[in-house]
Amino acid sequence: MENTINFGIDLGTTNSAIAKFVKGEVIVFNNPLDYGRATLPSVVCYQKDKIIVGSQAKVMFGKQKKDAFTQAFFKRKMGTSESFQIKSQNRSITPIELSAQVLKELKTFVNTGDNLDSVVITIPASFDLIQSNATKEAGYQAGFKQVVLLQEPIAASLAYANMKKSKELTDGQWLVYDFGGGTFDVALIRIKDGEMKVIDHEGNNFLGGADIDQMIVDKLVIPKINAEFSFENLEDEMKSASGKYNSKYYVLLSRAEEAKIRLSAVTSAEIVVDGFEDEEGNEVDFEITITRSEFNDLIKSSVDGTIEMIKTILTRNSLGSKDIQFTLMVGGSTYIPYVRQRVEEILQIPANCEIDPTTAVAVGAAYYAATKQKEISKSDKQQKKSAISIKASYNKASKEKDELFAARVTGETENLFYKIVRQDGGFDSGLKKLSERISEDLPLVENAYNFFTLTVYDGLNNVVETDVEPIGINSGFGISGQPLPEDICLEVDDYDNPGHTRLALIFQRNTILPTKRTLTFPINKTIIKGSEDEVIRVKVLQGSHLALPEANKGLGFVLITGKNLKRDVSKGSDIEITISLSESQDLTVAAYLNMADQEFKETFNPKERHTPIDLLKEQVEDLTEKLEEEIEQATEKEDYETASALSKLKKEMEIVAEETEKLNDDDVTDDKYKLENRKRKIAQEIDSATKHKRIQKVREHYFETKEECLKLIDENGNDHERKTFNDIVSQEEAFMSTNSPIKIQEKSDELQSIIGQIKWRTPDFLTGIFNWLKGEQTKMNDQTQAKSLVDAGKFAVESQNWDRLREINFGLLDLLPRGAKEQITTKIGFGL
Repeated sequence: MENTINFGIDLGTTNSAIAKFVKGEVIVFNNPLDYGRATLPSVVCYQKDKIIVGSQAKVMFGKQKKDAFTQAFFKRKMGTSESFQIKSQNRSITPIELSAQVLKELKTFVNTGDNLDSVVITIPASFDLIQSNATKEAGYQAGFKQVVLLQEPIAASLAYANMKKSKELTDGQWLVYDFGGGTFDVALIRIKDGEMKVIDHEGNNFLGGADIDQMIVDKLVIPKINAEFSFENLEDEMKSASGKYNSKYYVLLSRAEEAKIRLSAVTSAEIVVDGFEDEEGNEVDFEITITRSEFNDLIKSSVDGTIEMIKTILTRNSLGSKDIQFTLMVGGSTYIPYVRQRVEEILQIPANCEIDPTTAVAVGAAYYAATKQKEISKSDKQQKKSAISIKASYNKASKEKDELFAARVTGETENLFYKIVRQDGGFDSGLKKLSERISEDLPLVENAYNFFTLTVYDGLNNVVETDVEPIGINSGFGISGQPLPEDICLEVDDYDNPGHTRLALIFQRNTILPTKRTLTFPINKTIIKGSEDEVIRVKVLQGSHLALPEANKGLGFVLITGKNLKRDVSKGSDIEITISLSESQDLTVAAYLNMADQEFKETFNPKERHTPIDLLKEQVEDLTEKLEEEIEQATEKEDYETASALSKLKKEMEIVAEETEKLNDDDVTDDKYKLENRKRKIAQEIDSATKHKRIQKVREHYFETKEECLKLIDENGNDHERKTFNDIVSQEEAFMSTNSPIKIQEKSDELQSIIGQIKWRTPDFLTGIFNWLKGEQTKMNDQTQAKSLVDAGKFAVESQNWDRLREINFGLLDLLPRGAKEQITTKIGFGL
């Protein structure tokens, strides 16, 4: 029994496919209901008491019959709270459930008798953690017990590399240009010494063939209908779920797709517009002719947008066109001649069209699946009961001539022997004595899948049953890991701006998964065992660590209250936070409180993000105001370069605001998600344009903090504090040259920590804080406890018991309301 997954699925926006790795080669399964076709249209139809998936459902989508509910392009809404209403069944269905139906249908393609319990499913490289989780959930709902995710550009690269084999592939770099039905990705791939690695990527989850179809309808078809017939608000009535002509919009999208496909082969195509009347009762029934020239002009800005993403990658990695061997074209939209021509013409990099754009991703997924171990739980498979247990360790993909195989053996090994044989008979280890450890160098046949069997024998050469499974090593190309699409950050207190928070970078984008990191922070409040009011919240976000926390995507948080604690936890004690991220983007956060000796662990699997249109409109309005303020400030300071850059963004912002305002609450398109993406990018560009202002501010703050810290160390510092100070200052040139506000702020925080340590053992400071707190006693939450602490504090001052006074001050601070805490933070100049 093979112990690798072997099955790979391309779960596409418009078409999906399934493939299997079989003894070194990959087979793509044909659609049993659509002769000669290896893909399944990702369309689902609910009609009366049956569910139809694929080509027949696509036909229904193009007709939009009243007695059927048909949905396509739902991958675009994976990870959102969107659902679709099936009126005939009086229920709604989610993108996850629709995707599960497509996956179930793909299972019927497999005619090899396999039990499909494990699978690799591909996702766009720019899918965030929430979209990734939604995809895994669709797999589980389809009946798979193990779902491993693989980014689409990596899958395409594996398909290409294993097709070409190592003799034809030299060390170097290429681009994967993946323009599919619903998403666009571009990835920079590097091969060095036989290892393939993803260096960088960019993408847009709302740019694909479906958007081209929508552009044809919105920019060419609807204007021509309006010019010929009488409609007051045709576009809104088509795009609104409750609109009079909503069903006709889907019909036109389907016909636009057909015209788009024809235009790849001919110079003009017709779209029939019929089946409804205008508002004056005139029958709408005519043809619109679209020329290839018109079509190319229509998509030019979108194609140029993909080229700009490539230029961003090249610039970020200090590469020119001459450094790139070719651009590998993948995805159905790369069949469009203009796409290939334009990319090649602008970049001056050869376009490589050697692999099938529609099945390459599924093929690559199957190659990857052959390197992934099945991990079905013991309850899900019959376990072999044997006296000898062998746990093996080896690389599933290797370009080495020999691969090390290691194993640990448990059970009675006396008078037992083992032999390892390659399936083709080209290697036989010979009979060797079995011990607790096995170590063998297994010779590999180049560019082939190598199968070995390990057999245990007794002294009479009888086979002894074990639980060891076949050994499979792919000598073709593998991948060194998948890159993280966006930064993962923690939201932490911003001591420089009391009452506000900032982001602490945990994992930077393009970090190779899986990954793990542990950080330690001091707790900024005392948590009393049993209390409910004070909490520690460890919040994790995804997005640029240079952005404001609210501009990023919340993934989840670990919440610790006094009710969870075994004992009180004092302010200033450490919390140790460990964050791990699997290759399929499972996020686990563990928070360990040293003082309580307790760990709080949470695995985050958020599967949807809410994007209410009213909230989007509010966010766009707020960002517009922020942009106006930044332009005004830059103009007042005569910083005309920044003002000019921001003014260009203002024009883009006005377009976003105008388009957002047009959205209906029941809009059926992906427009709100596209606009949210555009809004987020503008916010990042505003941050980028004003970055020098933030850098200047944090630099000034750093040098002020450094001066104060040095003065305090000279007066009351110890050797440890002086060493820590000198270590920070010695790194000054390095962190200042990064021009990163975050890195400079981190060093200011480290100096501030030294200041705090010194101040909180200085009698004058402790006495001053105590006197101020006495004046705030009437504002405190528990007057009885406050009076008791103040009386104890007076005695500590008289007896000069400074350690006791420090504890009392912390106790009094914890009794203050939040506003008063922020006031004292500002007064003493560092966070509490």
